[in-house]
Amino acid sequence: MRDPATADDVVKALNDLTDSGIASERAALQSLGIGPNDAKVLRFLLQRGDDAEPVTPRMLAAMLGISSAATTALIDRLADAGWVAREPYPGDRRSIVVRETIDAASPARRMLAVRRASAVAAAERLGPEERRIVADFLDDIARGETEDMGAMCPNDEAPRTT
Repeated sequence: MRDPATADDVVKALNDLTDSGIASERAALQSLGIGPNDAKVLRFLLQRGDDAEPVTPRMLAAMLGISSAATTALIDRLADAGWVAREPYPGDRRSIVVRETIDAASPARRMLAVRRASAVAAAERLGPEERRIVADFLDDIARGETEDMGAMCPNDEAPRTT
């Protein structure tokens, strides 16, 4: 049996996870030639089910906390690169929806999903109670960081969670 973990062991593991996430994100963005917001949009689109609400530019702008003009530029960039397509909104041809167009066998799809795939695999090795503990623990960290940074930073610089 392994020795019980200390708080320092947990913090080190969390720091290692953060470092590996930064490194893999940097490599993915560089390899794909996209920016952080582009990747966030593509991951969001990839994770949605077929029966999910259609994704509108307004939804993306709210998720990213950017203007409608910046959202249009982002969608233009992704569409020009062949990552997304614009389609008429079902039942309202004046509006559009955005959907991903990344081939299922594309290395880009795997790169964009590497963190999620690793997390799902690790979570599946846990029991339901352990998953609840981990999820609550990570939520507590995210909430605490957001609150602490919000108290230390002006509103326009405080981190946003989505």
